[in-house]
Amino acid sequence: MIRERTSRHPTAVQLGVMVGHPPPPELRVGLHNWQQAPFNRWSFRHTRQVIPTANVSRGLRPVWELPKVTTALGDIRFDSAGGVEITLADFLNDSWTDGFIVLSNGSIAFEAYQNGMEPHSRHIAMSVSKSITSLVVGALVGKNLIDVNELVTRYVPELSGTAFDGATIQHLLDMTVANAWREDYFGDTTEFWRLDVACGWIPPRDGAAPTLFDFLKETRQDGQHGEEIAYSSLNPDLLGLIAERVADAPFPAVASRELWAPMGAEFDADLTVDPAGMAVADGGYCIALRDFARIGQLFLNGGAAKGHQVIPARWIDECRSAQRRPFHRTSYGADLPDARYHNQWWQLDGRTCAMGIHGQMIAIDHEAQVVVAFVSSQPQPNETHLRQEQLRIVAAVCEAASRSNKAGGRIEGSDGLSQGGGDPK
Repeated sequence: MIRERTSRHPTAVQLGVMVGHPPPPELRVGLHNWQQAPFNRWSFRHTRQVIPTANVSRGLRPVWELPKVTTALGDIRFDSAGGVEITLADFLNDSWTDGFIVLSNGSIAFEAYQNGMEPHSRHIAMSVSKSITSLVVGALVGKNLIDVNELVTRYVPELSGTAFDGATIQHLLDMTVANAWREDYFGDTTEFWRLDVACGWIPPRDGAAPTLFDFLKETRQDGQHGEEIAYSSLNPDLLGLIAERVADAPFPAVASRELWAPMGAEFDADLTVDPAGMAVADGGYCIALRDFARIGQLFLNGGAAKGHQVIPARWIDECRSAQRRPFHRTSYGADLPDARYHNQWWQLDGRTCAMGIHGQMIAIDHEAQVVVAFVSSQPQPNETHLRQEQLRIVAAVCEAASRSNKAGGRIEGSDGLSQGGGDPK
């Protein structure tokens, strides 16, 4: 079912962001403000109007159709992190959610859009992109084009003497490269802005590397590779570059060939590129909501879609086999104390997740056969309490689906009633 919902928070149109012919200067979106509230209410759905992007084509193959079933998921209630019982609708209205979808046994059980988001809208994925990049790398590993045990410098010899000297592809995948550069969104000493400059996500600044490749060459090692998780967006960006070199094609074309087209994506995707045209593989995918869900279903299916293998099943199994490692120089250890991380995917409470700042998430529950995806425009990069609420929703949806599967019926809400849904306005 599809629902157009009214959010408690003002929409981009209600705020007047990019409204008018032309919009007034104070409500225009550009590189200087697109990641900031309230401008992100518009820009996260119109990223290619702000930043250069490359097309990730779905090609001409048939769409992977997702059947629809009628459920009462909108009535599900759960205890919030504050101990108050709320409904799914309450959360969607209060959390700057732009789109929310649930697949149960491969069918769309619930689908909601807010803030002007539509089924064809391409919403920025932020760090969910890292997990998507992992799937592309997995396809290349399956073709013996990449060896995860090989040194990074075999593929990119220009990085000898940098933080990546002595690191393997597996270190990149697991975020265990001992890089002195720290990924921190806040604090007086944060240098996260340097990455944004290199990506082309904010205007150039004096003293900052102008491109991702220049930034990679400036890094320095701090410690031993493989000992701790030092979360860094540079790692998947480098994976994208390595994929380009082994496939001898731009990364967006590689992603199209290895994943987007064979998966049967419904819409093309966008991928932001830096000033030199290098893909921002760590956070730059812009994707329609149902294609977020298809990524999750592909993972749930062991890498298969429409009856054929897209990503090697062995790669999917490996992604789920994460071991506990300490987190280093990052808030994730405190925010997600039981989390495991491997091959650019999170393991949380028995589920596989892809997560990005400002409220982007794909959650996959193999036991319940459920995929849940959120796209959002939360005001702050890391809203810990909102992420906790998202995970509580995922747990409640999966519990309802498990009950339904055992009973052989439809997913029901807390009041036991099923509901239909109308077309979006």
